[in-house]
Amino acid sequence: MDGLYSSMIDVCVSLNTKDPVEIFRILVGMDGIPVNGKEHHVIVPLALVTAFWNASPDFDLRSYLTETVERASEVPQTICGYWGCCGSAVGTGIFYSVITKTNPLTRGKRWGLCNRMTSESLLDISEVGGPRCCKRNAVLSIRKAREFVIRELGIEMDISDFQCKTHGGNDVCIGYNCPFYIRSEGSNEIHT
Repeated sequence: MDGLYSSMIDVCVSLNTKDPVEIFRILVGMDGIPVNGKEHHVIVPLALVTAFWNASPDFDLRSYLTETVERASEVPQTICGYWGCCGSAVGTGIFYSVITKTNPLTRGKRWGLCNRMTSESLLDISEVGGPRCCKRNAVLSIRKAREFVIRELGIEMDISDFQCKTHGGNDVCIGYNCPFYIRSEGSNEIHT
């Protein structure tokens, strides 16, 4: 396993928050995490598995996080544009499949719910539009996953607000069209 992902697992195990957005902020703040990149495909399900475990600790967190990394690290970069399926949304399906112990041969509703989780995240992402922004799409996916878990499993996770602090490093930022964009203090810049 990649050293960065091992470090992420160690961080997740040390956290006791039920807020996946808070966990996301911690993980994307680690050294080596770019503004956009496939690391977000792993960070989204790690944040969700960790928050879920803190809300309902009935499984071996480290083993579930390891399984999450094994699955999510296979999701390639740039699939949002080339395959029409954002990796953060796929990460929510990975999260749901890990916590429900679902695999390709699982019969019944669980298998379908993993796919529905991904599709609901994709729908929210599609409504904002492009071009890609891994931070925006990750937080949209995390929020949708939280709603989904409450509805389908009755497990409550906390959720905090998210305001983007990295838009300056994203040359394709959609600015005010992004639900998480904030104007810099004293700035008159306007993004379109």
